This record gives sequence, structure tokens and C-alpha cells, in this order.
Amino acid sequence: MNKIPINDTLQKLDRVIKEGAAYCYFNMPADPKEIIALEKRHGFRLPDSFKLFLEKFNGGMIVNKSLEKIIQRDNNLETAKWNATCILSTHELSEAYISMMNRTFGVAGQFGAVFPFIPFCKTSTNESLVFVTLSKEETESPVLDAFHEEPPETWGLVAEDFNTFLINYIDTGGNPDVIGDENRGTAANLAREAHAQETSEEAEKSEESDDEIIIRTTATLEIDPFNAWAYAERGLAYKSVGEVAAALEDLNKSIELDNSDSFYYFARGVLFEDLNKWRAALIDFDTAVTMMPDDKYYLNCRARVLCEMEKYEAALADVNRVIELEPLNILAYMTREKIFRSTGEVEKADADTRKIEELEEDEN
Repeated sequence: MNKIPINDTLQKLDRVIKEGAAYCYFNMPADPKEIIALEKRHGFRLPDSFKLFLEKFNGGMIVNKSLEKIIQRDNNLETAKWNATCILSTHELSEAYISMMNRTFGVAGQFGAVFPFIPFCKTSTNESLVFVTLSKEETESPVLDAFHEEPPETWGLVAEDFNTFLINYIDTGGNPDVIGDENRGTAANLAREAHAQETSEEAEKSEESDDEIIIRTTATLEIDPFNAWAYAERGLAYKSVGEVAAALEDLNKSIELDNSDSFYYFARGVLFEDLNKWRAALIDFDTAVTMMPDDKYYLNCRARVLCEMEKYEAALADVNRVIELEPLNILAYMTREKIFRSTGEVEKADADTRKIEELEEDEN
């Protein structure tokens, strides 16, 4: 493990930025409360070194000369960001985490209740580098590659910790080695080891009832009344216990406080869907999909509502997109079967019925 303290590395990056020795684009510091809220929201723990980085820079990138020319020519960072290796901000990390969790649906159950892989960096080839969420005794996580078409068993170790990775990132001008070595460790094995350290007793304690969630989040909001995630979490708990008016009030508040997070619109859309308020649900799912166009769960939900509204052509486009992204997505086939039966396309519906049976048989 690298012996250079993370604070020295952060000072080095600060000097590189100020001296103009590289083409640097980093963000303003993240509020420590924002980082705490991120961890609470998703139930994971970030490495201490990465939290210190967020408190100073909150994400950013070093680009090469070619990308710098594009930035200067177009006055637009997005093209460069797409082609650079970027360390994510708190907001970007949250969205990437949700996307990865949905994309690898079913994986989390192998490692415990919390999805254990935390994407913190997007590579120049649009893959991810991840941490493994920490057990109570740990303060740092290795850095691992995460290829979206491969399982966590193949995600190899890139660096011993974030500090080591960041040193390499600075020294290579934003072009670090991002190919992991499976012989040194894999994401799946590390996640299992971390989960094994948690006793079954502790796991039981971590499973809160809806009433316990309401009590906890209410206490949180008394201290931090601008905590959007606490409102959303409490709103979902209210929904579960049937207190619809309170649920809607809280979910509205979460969006009022943070209208840039797709999850809050999605959560309110689910509430409207449960109430058979199809138009309101569709508006919220539209917003969520606009923010995250390839989120399969959001697309599935919107397709389901569109089907209820008999907007079959639009619903079919959504489920076909899900199947394109994930050919074995059983929820999409179920919705598509319903669409085909509703439109009288019996042969296509029967074909999807057979596909669903095959997928269910494979799961068993």
C-alpha cells in the first residue's frame, strides 16, 4: 500500500492545477454533509481517502492536449468528459451507482443487502472503476475495474487504494492504468469477504421495519431539515404502511429540495402508479428516463404505465429498448407479452410467453 499520505497527494494535485502543468478540470469542494447523505442514502461506506478528495475537489478530470483543443474550440466539457478518464462527483457517483445496481440486477443478493460495488471513476472507454463497500473495521478499499459486460468475478485489482490510484492518475496526466489483475484480487471475492465479516446478528439489526425507518428519518430531519434523501426514504416508508398523503408530501419535498436526482421522480411515480394515477405517474417516469435514458428499471416502469394508458406503441418502444440493453430482462418480456395480447398479436405474445418460461426455468 502506498506510504504517501492522501493529504500530500491532494496538495500535489492542487499544485498541478494551479501551476497549469496539465489540463485540469475539477469541481468545487463537496459539503461533508452531502457526502454523509450519499452514504446514508445508498447504505454503503466510502474510503476515507476518497471522501477527503471529494471534500477538496468533488470530482473532475485531467485531459490530454487533443481533448483540451476540443474544449477550447467548442467551449463544452461534455465531449471531452465522454472521452477522458473522469473521477465522479457525489451526484455523478449516485447516478452511476443506481445505474450499475440496476444493470447487474440480482448480483447484490450474493453479497448481502447492500449492492457492494461503488463506481467512482469513468474510464476513457466508458467502463467503470469501483470500490467495494467497507466493513465496519475498514477505512480503505482497493480499486477494481468493472467491465459492464463481465461479472464481478472478473473485475480485477487496479490499485491497492484510492490514494495509489490518484498518484498514478496525476503522474500519467489523467491516463492511468485501468486494467485490473484478477490474480491480485477480484471484486466478487472482496465483496464476499467484507460481507462475511458482518455477523448474522448485525445483519438482523440492520433490517429496519417501516416504522423504524420513519422514526429514524424523522429524527434526521429534525437535525437536517434540508435532507432530500431522508424525505424520500420516509416517504417510501409511509407508502409501505399505507399513509399515502404523508408519503406524497415527503416525496414532493424531496424533489423540491433536489430536482436533479432521477430517483426522487421515480419514487413518486411508483406512488402515483399504485394509486392508478397513470398520467401523474407517466410524467414522473418521463422525467426519470430523461435524466437516465438507459436505466432499464425506469424504462420498464414507464412501459407498464403506458400499457395501462393503452399507449401501446410507446410502451413497446420502451420494452424493446430494455431487451436491447439486457436480452434476459424478464420484466420487459412480461410487459411486452401483455402489449402483444392487448393488440391482438397472439403469435408474438405466445413467443414471449415461451421466453418467460425459459427465463424462469433458468432462474430455478
